[in-house]
Amino acid sequence: MDLSLILASCFISLVGLPHGALDPVVAHRHGLIQDIRSSLLFFAAYAGLVSIVVGFWLLLPQIALLIFLFISCIHFGRDWKSHLSLGGFGYGAWVLGLPAFTAPTEVEAIFSFLIFQTEAEASLIFLKMIGATSAVLLWIDRTRLSVIRIAELFILAVSAYLLEPLWFFVVYFCGFHSPRHIVAEFRAMKKETRFKAYVVMLLTTILTLAIAAVSGSHLERYYMNIDMVMYQIIFIGLAALTVPHMCLLEWAERQAK
Repeated sequence: MDLSLILASCFISLVGLPHGALDPVVAHRHGLIQDIRSSLLFFAAYAGLVSIVVGFWLLLPQIALLIFLFISCIHFGRDWKSHLSLGGFGYGAWVLGLPAFTAPTEVEAIFSFLIFQTEAEASLIFLKMIGATSAVLLWIDRTRLSVIRIAELFILAVSAYLLEPLWFFVVYFCGFHSPRHIVAEFRAMKKETRFKAYVVMLLTTILTLAIAAVSGSHLERYYMNIDMVMYQIIFIGLAALTVPHMCLLEWAERQAK
């Protein structure tokens, strides 16, 4: 197994995943979780959405990948939602689209893993279209970009050029996206509830990693293709978790208005 892949997986698991592990805290703050019964219903619905996404991916992997790329643009665009038009879609598209131009061969290889070694050229073209769209949208919103935001776009572009696609994702996911979400959530909660939030975040992360480990327990059967299976676990797993996470955040934002 590629050591770089193992290290990247560790960063994503230990630094990136915890921001989504705060979802029960978000649900509690907005009244979805109030007692044991509502907690069970919340986790059942969350797990149900995860299962639906995984099942859909296994059934229609190529379509699922395209949908995942699109909703990831929307979700990552939330990072700059209050600063750009279209809910920050241009920023999310910038993040997703950069590797398609800086490392197209590697991206196509990863896509082929995610759609089970079938032709991935169409997915790469779709991602390039997303990247081109981001350039247009960011140019339109150029007057809204501060020096700090321009610097971030530049750092991401340089990272995409210098690093492999997986490590570029680690830089963004663990260096920008996850810390932003965690900081915002802890700022939104009362000081006396922060310790409980840390505990929930830790336990939920451990539970998620345990489920991923059990799901990947068939690795021995694919010994010659462990890297392929690792990519599938990372990105199909993230896709499955992103859907309920994104739905919860959108719902919570509507409730707050």
